[in-house]
This record gives sequence, structure tokens and C-alpha cells, in this order.
Amino acid sequence: MIDERYLKSSQIYSEFDEVENCYWFDFKQRKFLHNIDTFYYSVKFAQDFTADTEDVSVLRFRRHFENLSRELEKSADYGASLSFYVPGLPNALNYRPFSYAGWYSICLECPDYFDIFLAPKVPHSSDGGASVTCECVVQIRSYMLWMYGVRTAYERSYEYVERIAEHFHFGISFTQENRVDYCWHSNYLREPAKFFAPADFYKMRVDRFKDALIHTSKKGSDDFEIDYLAMGKRSDKVFIRIYLKSKEVVEKGYKPWFFKVWLFNGLINRYDMYCYEYAFLKHSWQSLDMGRISYYAEYGRDARLLEKCRKIINGETDISPDSLKKLADMLTPAVNLVMNVEYQTMRKHSKTYELLPFFDNSDKLTSERIYDYLDNRKIICDYLTSRVFRLVEPYEPGKNDSNKSRRDYCAFWKALRRCKLTDCFVPEEELPLVRTYARKLNSEVVKQRAFKAAVTYGIYTRGVNDDRPFDDWMQFLCMLNDNDMENALRFKKKKIRQFNADELADTMENAAVRPNNLMIVDQETGDILLS
Repeated sequence: MIDERYLKSSQIYSEFDEVENCYWFDFKQRKFLHNIDTFYYSVKFAQDFTADTEDVSVLRFRRHFENLSRELEKSADYGASLSFYVPGLPNALNYRPFSYAGWYSICLECPDYFDIFLAPKVPHSSDGGASVTCECVVQIRSYMLWMYGVRTAYERSYEYVERIAEHFHFGISFTQENRVDYCWHSNYLREPAKFFAPADFYKMRVDRFKDALIHTSKKGSDDFEIDYLAMGKRSDKVFIRIYLKSKEVVEKGYKPWFFKVWLFNGLINRYDMYCYEYAFLKHSWQSLDMGRISYYAEYGRDARLLEKCRKIINGETDISPDSLKKLADMLTPAVNLVMNVEYQTMRKHSKTYELLPFFDNSDKLTSERIYDYLDNRKIICDYLTSRVFRLVEPYEPGKNDSNKSRRDYCAFWKALRRCKLTDCFVPEEELPLVRTYARKLNSEVVKQRAFKAAVTYGIYTRGVNDDRPFDDWMQFLCMLNDNDMENALRFKKKKIRQFNADELADTMENAAVRPNNLMIVDQETGDILLS
């Protein structure tokens, strides 16, 4: 659906025909998209993992990882990892040094998908009996949760845990949720700064948190935006964040696949995506207005305005941020912002839930608690968005109750609570599109970084000069020696382990691939400098 109210005032709308306007600006208004964004679960082994244990399986497990740790120390390479594989695992994992909560010192990583944290030793219970501390904690990463859904992600990660337990002859007593983050992405709010203005926000919020942290950032010289709001502490039973998700993706320079997910689900349109991609590659939220100018320069029709935009983009015309924003607002519509409302819930909160047996999950054996928990998602979310924290209508004399806690939800909160709470995932046939898209954006970021590094290297080595960037690259390559190539080889081997082989299996489609028989030759002497 096209929202003509905010399009008609822009120059580009009058220059496009109906079909073009629909192609670039169509999106689902006031849309919410729900998912579980972070999922930790704990696994309790049946063996005794306390310091004075005599369990043969546990002692063998400790010796195995002590040997791996010594092998890793010999490499003297910070951040290195070793391949870890046991029979039955679908793929090898990365073993890397790690420390968490004082007990978990082993990390087995499946890049982009999940991490398995293991504790070689756990403390006795407070009464000196058997330990109640789970020896294994699994963190499923947001990419896997959004691409495959929480149930599939849990099953695929738990398969690895079962194979590892089987290899070391461990029994599994049970699994349970550890930390679960419920999130709602939305384009509902056109002007979040007005909606969450402190004076208005405090009149709408109903909760038991002491205070709220509201972070603002400059938006030109005389305006601001509220990009982050938090209630509680990260260590609390429940921690709430409301923030500009689209800004986080742009500024942190990771998870570009969210752009594709939002486009698939109608939270943004193709025009928004163009501008977000531009800002992402620049690694700057302030570049969003320049992205809008770039969009008009590429698709606009007015010759005078096109020339003006071209000069601004090429740096031939200096323009202040305020003037740039004013011009962007005149030429193009505002970009749809994606907000995220997120509840971080910890085990010390969720363990008190009375889960209803919607389905008989007894056949899931040690995973029964996890499936029961996921079946109760609707009830849990209803409780969180009504009893823990909610937003209600502002007080209006004669129209609603003066007691804030008895007022009805505001329109934004009603829409959030109506959102479908099914697993969000990317259909199998669309997964290659998302993978390729993320690879393309990430590769562009790395290419620009490498390009700038070579130019900077040329200035450091040859001083300030007017050489072509091509000459900077050639000089950089010619300066490499055998030691540099050996270091690069070691770095590549280490880096390969940090990527998921399933996600990066083949050469990216449409990538410009040069033959591998190229060389650099000195034209005067004929010497081969690099091959």
C-alpha cells in the first residue's frame, strides 16, 4: 500500500508514474513482525562434574580439552581456534578459549548459527550435595533464529549437544530455557522522537521499573531523535529495550540480511532499502540523507536538480547537514524507520511460569520443557506486554480514567499485541537470496575498507602524492614479501573457521572472478614480482 500523504510533497513522486511509485514505495503500513531474537538454553548432564569427581567419563572429557588448550597455546596466535569433530556431528565445530560465569571455559562454535559453552567443573549445591549448575549452555544466534525459526534452530543445535554427550558417554538429564529475548520489529511510528518524548512517555507507561534510560542523538542542528530507551538492568529478571533497529544495523555494520527480511515482510519498501544500503556501506546513520540524494541522482528526471545532486555527491559543492536534509526532504520522502520493542527474560523469571500442556511433548524426552515453553509463547507474551510493561492512552479529562493503570492500551500497543506470534523464518526457496544479498553487502564493505587501506599505505610509504589509486594498489602488492604471504596464509586459515561453510559454500553469483594465473611483472627487467 502506498501512503500518498507523505509522498505527494516529494519531487520524485510527481516525476514517477503510477507503476513506478507502486514499485518503489509500496509497503505494509503499521506493520509488526515478531520473533525470538536470542535464545539460550541449558543442558544438565547426569554425571558428576564437581571438582572432586571420580567419574571416568568426566575425567576423560577434561583431559581431552586440556590437550586442545595446550595445542592452542602453542600456536601463540591470539583469537585462533581449532577444529573440533566427533563422529556423528553434521559438521566440525571451532574450539576456542572462552570464559563465562567463572565455570564455562570451553566454547564450541558453529559460526553464524550457535555456540556451545561447556563447564569442565561445576560447584556443589549450597547444602554440599550434587551440583544444580547445568554443565552446558547453548546460545542460538539471531541469524539462525530469523532464517530457520526457533524450533528448527533448537533442534539443529541440540543434535550437536546429543552427539557430543554420546561421544563422551554423558547422559542428559534435562534441558531448560536460560534466556529468551522476545522482539517486535515495526514501522508503525513515523516520528518516534515525538511518541517517546519523556513528558509523554511517562504519562503512558505502566510498569514497576524505577526509571527509564532515554538516549537521544542529534538530527541536524535544531532537532533530535530518540534512538534508545531501556527499563531495568541487563542482569534483572526482565530487561526492556525500545530502540531504532534500522539505525543499529547501519551503525554496527552487521546483520545486513535484516534489510531483506524487512523487505520480504513489508516493513520497508525498495526505496527505503536503497537508502539503508547506502548508509550501511558508509557505516554512518548520518549518510541516510546523502543516500536519498543519491537515489534522486540515479532515478530523478529534472535536469537542474540532477546536476545539483551530482555536484553534492562528487564533493564539488559544500552543503551543511541542515541544508542537505532540507534538499533530501524536498526531493524524496522520508525513510521508513524500523523500531524494535524487546523483552529480555532470564531463567530466574521464566522458571516461575506455570506452563499449560497444550500438547503432549513427553515423546520429546529431555527436551520436553523446551517444547512446553515454546508452546506457551502466546501466554508469555501476553503477560509481558500487559503485566510487566505496557503503554496506555494519555489522560484526557472526561474521556478516560485518571488512574493510569486502568486505562486502555494506546493504539501502538494494541497493534503490537495483535501481532501474530508464529515462528518467523525465511522460506527455503528464498534463503539463497538472503545469503547472496548479505554476502554482497558485506563484501562491498570489505572491498571499500581494503581500497582505502591501500591508498593510506601509499601515503605513509611515499608521502603525500598525486599517484593514481591503481598505483597505490600495485605498490602495495609489490611490497609483500614471503613472510607477509606466510602471515596472510595463517590468517586465512584462521579466518575460514570463523565463517559458516554452508552459508559460503560457493562463489557468489554474478561476482567478478579473475583467473588465478595472473602475475605482476617488472616491465623494464621482466622479473616476476608476484604470482
